[in-house]
Amino acid sequence: MRHTARLLCGTAIVVVAMTACAGPAESPLARSGAEVFPLTISRTGGVAGFGDVLVVTGDGLIVVTQKGRAQWTCRLTPSAATRLRLAASEVPWPRLRPANTGPSFPDDLVTTVQSPAGGPVRLQDPRLGATSTVFNELVNDVQGGRSASGMCRPL
Repeated sequence: MRHTARLLCGTAIVVVAMTACAGPAESPLARSGAEVFPLTISRTGGVAGFGDVLVVTGDGLIVVTQKGRAQWTCRLTPSAATRLRLAASEVPWPRLRPANTGPSFPDDLVTTVQSPAGGPVRLQDPRLGATSTVFNELVNDVQGGRSASGMCRPL
């Protein structure tokens, strides 16, 4: 009986250790692009009356729609694509509840990001941390149009 208890205890320890060593099924960086992409980054309102929507695919293709302009496409530079994929993989998408995307006052600038994995969430949400910087940089970068962008090359 004592030998059986010791064997069961030893087996349980091995199973627990193997489970702990295996860790989560996947790390944030190992998530497939299909889970996180396409990202939709929207900027509306503000004193300037923005109306921008960027739809970004996992391979770096962006469809840009801006108020008062014709829709255009571009592809992220390799370094910008890497930064964006890393930022998107670090967002705690499943823990985000959809944010209020309406303005708080008449000239409120509302910038949000949304993924099939979660959102939309305002970029000032503290749960985004430093990742919001990358999304903001991209929206600001394409503001000047396809020829002025440093992060996205026209097709």
